[in-house]
Amino acid sequence: MQLKLTFQLSGKTQIVPLNYQYPVSAWIYKVLEKADKGFSEKLHEEGYKLKNGKTFKLFTFSRINFPKNTWKIISNTGKMKIWARKAYLTISFQLPAQLEKFVAGLFADQDVFIGDKDSGLKMKVQNIEMLRNDYFDAEVKDNKPVMLRVKSLTGIVLGLDVPEKKYEQYMNPLHEKYKELFLKNLTDKCNAAGVTRFDATELEFKVLNISPKTVMQTIKAGTSSETKVKAYNYEFELTAPKKVIEVGMNAGFGSMNSLGFGFCGMKNGE
Repeated sequence: MQLKLTFQLSGKTQIVPLNYQYPVSAWIYKVLEKADKGFSEKLHEEGYKLKNGKTFKLFTFSRINFPKNTWKIISNTGKMKIWARKAYLTISFQLPAQLEKFVAGLFADQDVFIGDKDSGLKMKVQNIEMLRNDYFDAEVKDNKPVMLRVKSLTGIVLGLDVPEKKYEQYMNPLHEKYKELFLKNLTDKCNAAGVTRFDATELEFKVLNISPKTVMQTIKAGTSSETKVKAYNYEFELTAPKKVIEVGMNAGFGSMNSLGFGFCGMKNGE
């Protein structure tokens, strides 16, 4: 399930940090917590568990998008100046169908602050649209392997499960072991989400870029827990059963998805 949120802004100038992914993630958890503390705590503390104890928070989100010519980066400050009246954010969840409308309703009319102690963006949710994920033809069966061309819209992270401050430890998509880790991560997500009836040997992954683009993001900037994350933007082909690809598109590819990494769309609008 994907939710496209439209925010209303005052149109007055506001300043927001470029490293805003952690505040957006914190706001999403806050919205979930207000409506159902048990649901939020399970997602935040436990997530979806595998038998080995590994957990996944099966959601991710896009960058905040503003209309053209309503923002600019302030040089050498790590901040953006915003004077837009509208902003847009897409949040993507891997959820049981019976929870989709419930979760969508939690975000209605929410007041939002995205920022840090020095600056931030104040907005209000004006509209929520549940997007249809038409990735496949109607005749494609859940268990039949199909190839989809995908592009990352936020950086994809693979490497350490618990990132350290030395961001060089994150893996480049051209690394010889990247394919193995990418498909293992996707398979583990499927198992955690209860999508288990597929043949993992049928999965195929191919990076389409000669030089994937590096994306840097600082999590909890300016605090003792500050972490620099090195992610990559690239396009790829993924061959897998429909239901497996849908888990990746809903929950995000790679790791650290609940911090806004691994949000993807179809390549060239295909």
